[in-house]
Order: sequence, then structure tokens, then C-alpha cells
Amino acid sequence: MRKDVHPGQAVVLVILLLLLFPKMLSESALPSNLVVDHAERLVELPADVHKVYATTEMGTFVIYALDPDAILGWNRGLSPELEFAVLPAYHALPTLGTWDETYQTMRTAEIIRLTPDLILHYAPVNARNRELAEEVQKKLGIPAVLVDSSLASLPDALRLLGSVLGKEVRGQVLAAYVENHLAELASFQELHSAFEPIPVHIVSPREPGHFDELLGLAGMVEMPVWNDQPPFPDLVLIMPDTIADPYRAIEKDGHKRIYQIPSFPLNWLEPGSIFSLLGLEWLHSIAYPTAYRGDLVQTYSAFMEVFFQLDLTPELLAWTLRRSGIDY
Repeated sequence: MRKDVHPGQAVVLVILLLLLFPKMLSESALPSNLVVDHAERLVELPADVHKVYATTEMGTFVIYALDPDAILGWNRGLSPELEFAVLPAYHALPTLGTWDETYQTMRTAEIIRLTPDLILHYAPVNARNRELAEEVQKKLGIPAVLVDSSLASLPDALRLLGSVLGKEVRGQVLAAYVENHLAELASFQELHSAFEPIPVHIVSPREPGHFDELLGLAGMVEMPVWNDQPPFPDLVLIMPDTIADPYRAIEKDGHKRIYQIPSFPLNWLEPGSIFSLLGLEWLHSIAYPTAYRGDLVQTYSAFMEVFFQLDLTPELLAWTLRRSGIDY
């Protein structure tokens, strides 16, 4: 016996179908071997992705965090810091070079010989990087995906690549970890949004503007030119190893809020690096020392355990955070 449907119920059902239809369509329209990357490129993938060549070092470590066995090789020789952070089983992987907006040192013949299943171009999404993804795909004859390297897009990147690598659970867990951390930092920053951006000067070989994404998220603005005369920046951040001892000269000017940027195993402020998540928290800790209630040492230890399966010793923690505002 047919039951009558109330007109109001019918309207609700129609609305639900209209809301769900785009989602259903997006889930079913593409075959499982096709993926839309962050540049809206449609890429055909092999049935299984076991080995990946990442064109950038930042991309290599995203893959490492998801599945170390999927790494084809390193973009450059491992530094002692990276050797310490990376599990020994992966130290001997070959050096394969880089393919990005600055460097084209990719060892094409060696990569083709190693037969990767996929090329990852982990970089800012812009016209040039879209071209580079197309170029490397054509050059190697291997599908290439362009994945957004911004910190805000890191959860999406982890989920997308986790799915591609068959590491969905790992990708979801890491993405949730990053999202929760970013949400906490955003909530903290909102409490200080009424203040003017904090002026900082960075002693670094990088061009002005290189660190803008992270500084903006931390409520800071770079003073690219500072001639040791007032107005002084609130903070001076120094890239390790760029100058033999820049502290003494700066301290002579009476400036005391000088901090070395943490750099184990990679620079924490480098755009596109998974370590920029730590960098953002570090910037909060030195900018708002009385209001910051987090524990950077604990956060750093947890991050290295989650992403690198590495237990940090107290000695290594102290060494990494020397002159950083935590151990100054």
C-alpha cells in the first residue's frame, strides 16, 4: 500500500538530492586511475604507485612522512643533520637532483632507469610550476602531479598523496594532526589580531618576501632594510651559518631580541617545508613570550616522532633550540 508523501517532505527530499548530487557526481565521475591535482590538471595514474620521484626536497620529505619506502632518492646529498633524522635504511638512496623554479639539476637518465610510478612536483601553484609539471611529465614520460606546498594546504596534500600511495589512514592521521595544530595557532593569533603586525628583520641570503606566508600567519611583517638606526625591528631572526657571528655586532646596537632560526633537520621557516608548522609555533613563542602557553619542546618532540619516527634526546633538543628563545 502506497503511503502519501507530504508536500513539505517532498521539498526536503529534493533539496537533499540537490545538495548531495554534486558530491555524488564528483565521487563517481572520475575513474579510480584519474586524479585532479592542485593545478586542476587531470592526471592518469598507474594502477599502483610504489615509487615516487619528488622534484623538490620539500616534496621528498612529505612522501617520506607518508611512506619512506616510496622515496626513489634524495634531491641532494644528505647533510649530517638529515642523516641523523632519516632512518639508516634510506641513507644510501641515490641523489637525483631537483626540478623547480630555481634549479634544474634533475638526473634524467638515472630517474628513468629507476622507473618511478609517479612524479611529485610539490611547489606553489602558479603558471610557472604548472608548466614545470607538464615539462617533467613530458621529459620523463611518467605522470606528474602538482601539489600545493603552502602550509595552509598541507592537510589536503597529505590526504591526496596518502590516497595515491595507498596510505589513506596515514594520510588522514597526519592531516588531522596538522589541522588541529593550525587551528590552535589560529585561535592564539586571533587573540592578538588587534595589534599592529610585529616588525622583524631577517638575516638571511633569501630575498625580501621569501618568508611572507609564515610571517603573515604569525602576525609579523618583514623589515627588509635596516641600517642599524631607529626604528628598530622588534625581533631579529638569524639564519644559521649565513654569517660567522652576527650576534655581537647587533648586540652592540643595544638590540637584545635576537634569535637563531631553528634548523634541525631543515630550516623551520622555509616556505613549503613541513617544518614550517613548527616554525609558526616558534614565531608565536618568541613574539608573545608572556601570552604563549604552549610547550615548544614537547611539540617539537611529538612532531619528530609522528613525522620521522625519531625520538629526540634532551641533548639534541637543547642543541636544536640554542639561541632560539627557548634555550638562549
